[in-house]
Amino acid sequence: MERQRTLCVICPDSKTVVLAGEYGYVSVWSHAQAVGTKHPVMSLKKKLFGHNKLVDCLASSDNHRIFVSGSADKTVIMWDLNKLSLIRQLPSHPDKISAVSMNNTSGEVLSAAGSSLFLWSINGDLLASTTLPLHTTIQVVTQTALNEWDTNNVVVGGSSDGQVRIWGVLFEEAGNGTWRRTLVLRSRLTIHTSFHRPDNKNPAQITCVRFSEDHVNLYVGDSRGRIYCWYPNDSTGKQADHWVQDSGAKTCSQCGVRFTFVERRHHCRNCGQVFCNSCSSYYKPIPDRAIPQKVRVCKPCFDELPDP
Repeated sequence: MERQRTLCVICPDSKTVVLAGEYGYVSVWSHAQAVGTKHPVMSLKKKLFGHNKLVDCLASSDNHRIFVSGSADKTVIMWDLNKLSLIRQLPSHPDKISAVSMNNTSGEVLSAAGSSLFLWSINGDLLASTTLPLHTTIQVVTQTALNEWDTNNVVVGGSSDGQVRIWGVLFEEAGNGTWRRTLVLRSRLTIHTSFHRPDNKNPAQITCVRFSEDHVNLYVGDSRGRIYCWYPNDSTGKQADHWVQDSGAKTCSQCGVRFTFVERRHHCRNCGQVFCNSCSSYYKPIPDRAIPQKVRVCKPCFDELPDP
């Protein structure tokens, strides 16, 4: 069917398949029930040329009838899904494109190049950008798309360091009656996968992030073949992502007492480390984590946190 080695596939609708791969072109196929057969038949509609190196990421918006392709030549191209023609090429990126995503509601495009993340309008204007620490590659991206101009919309990126980062898209006044968007880091998902947590026994790179259709759950896949399902949790009394896992804590982080059935583990709500009851019998609000009520913290964090 394809002479090139296929690296990515998307299905913008129920009758269209888009393929791309090592030779840099994008091919659009249709499939339909053939007369006199029980099986659908694939037929090539058109090959699209615009990249000069391999293409390994695709995304689409069925509402806007547009799809985008990202290439190792550091470019992202927007294609018309109806006319099968080039719409525009986004400005050159600092590194090869590692991931793309398209908002089905607004048509906005996310592109990742190395450690940099960019948010573009459907017209190709740069709306916001951010950069991760060096030597960290953003490998997959996604975004919520329930309502346009919703301040609760988030952008999600999974990276080579095993972390899933969640950014809020905030609007700031830029002067002269204009507004601009900024990406503000809201939280990180690090349990099980992050290479920076000593209590993760099997860390792994993030290879997939995707929201459920109702945007309630976030599914995360890693290079070990595991899939985790995350959901929002506003209760400060339940497990938080920055906490050290119980299985990785055998003794108190401060006094060293060994945990038993009687000597229970307690998490500091601020630093996430595990302490015995005596070393964590302090209570303060944590403004930086949006916790206005007094919660259990360790002595070092109690001394560091501001007084209410």
